[in-house]
Amino acid sequence: MAYGKIKADAIVYDNSGSDVEVSTADITNKAGLASPTFTGTPAAPTAAQGTNTTQLATTAFVNAEIAADLTAAIGSTVQAFDADTAKRDTSNTFTGTNVFSGAFGVTDIDCIGKFSVSAEAVSALDIDLSQSNYFTKTINGNSTFTFSNPENSGVACSFTLELTHTSGTVAWPDGTGAAGIVRWPADTPPTLTAGKTHIFVFVTDDGSVSSGTGPTYRGAALADYVN
Repeated sequence: MAYGKIKADAIVYDNSGSDVEVSTADITNKAGLASPTFTGTPAAPTAAQGTNTTQLATTAFVNAEIAADLTAAIGSTVQAFDADTAKRDTSNTFTGTNVFSGAFGVTDIDCIGKFSVSAEAVSALDIDLSQSNYFTKTINGNSTFTFSNPENSGVACSFTLELTHTSGTVAWPDGTGAAGIVRWPADTPPTLTAGKTHIFVFVTDDGSVSSGTGPTYRGAALADYVN
């Protein structure tokens, strides 16, 4: 057996019956097995999603793993995207399904900029307080208004009625049938002129009262605007 050194610029090895010559420079430039440093774009086989071993993780494997984990988490530990409740630095439009209450920890809401609601055109003479807090109505004859669906007792509720008064008289809830009663300053309803527009504001905080006269609505009026 011989020992010593061999000096060569290249070596030749047998590759299934064919001789292949490899430069010794190519061999010495190969990365070592311990802590190799690669250059260029090294590639490796992509493991199946869910693999948990010490084999290399390609970028394709990482992306697939993240996508699978997010899919599994949505609806449990991750909130699914909802355009109505997306948190962002631009204005949001909330639909009627977005109800804020103390049950969600929302006890105070600070508004930056305007806060607006749609004006609800009243078709009959009942003001349904579950629909809005600004109502419009045009009357052309004697009209008696009623109020329905106020907030529960202890919860303040206010609303505005913009009344276009073409003709006729106006009457308000008077306590009949425990349906509520309107109290005016000095207990005197406002004097209204037909052919004008009037603005009425009402507040109540005993909406669940169902005996006697029912809820008490305290009203104020700005009467006789030119149409």
